[in-house]
Amino acid sequence: MLIMKKTYSAFAGNTLLCCDSLLNIALEIQNHVPTDQNILIFNDQTGQQIDIDVSGSAQDIEARYGEITEVKKVGRPKLGVISREVTLQQKHWDWLDQQSASASSVIRKLIDQELNNPASSSNIMMAKQAVDRFMSAMLGDMPHYEEATRALYQGNKTAFDALIEHYPADLKSYLLKKTESVF
Repeated sequence: MLIMKKTYSAFAGNTLLCCDSLLNIALEIQNHVPTDQNILIFNDQTGQQIDIDVSGSAQDIEARYGEITEVKKVGRPKLGVISREVTLQQKHWDWLDQQSASASSVIRKLIDQELNNPASSSNIMMAKQAVDRFMSAMLGDMPHYEEATRALYQGNKTAFDALIEHYPADLKSYLLKKTESVF
């Protein structure tokens, strides 16, 4: 299964400071950004804005935002399966019963297949929503913001590119990168 590493982007006004792991962004901000400067940080995968705490030493920051590594246990690792009810029509249960694996296994494989397909309609919609969240936070007062958002959801790359043409360079560049899989 394809596992994407979470990345984040930090902006000071319209300037992109860095794109990296949360730990590296926190250290960069602590070491190189004046404390009175307003910094906005976004999860690159979801477009959600997050707050971080850069107080304390580098070790404190690493403890807060460093990668958590699990110690491998002897034997079969826990799968992390969560039990929930699934309601399907009879024809769906009939199809699942004909498969060589359990219903849960087949459903997990189908979901993984969808998640790993960047061209799937659900992944394109999630990417559009992530771009929309970023645009709302960073570009809500910019000219043509609403029209650009409509073009994004309509899948109109030509109109979107034209509408963001005069946005600040770092914001425009970030948007173009984040919309590569959308259009």
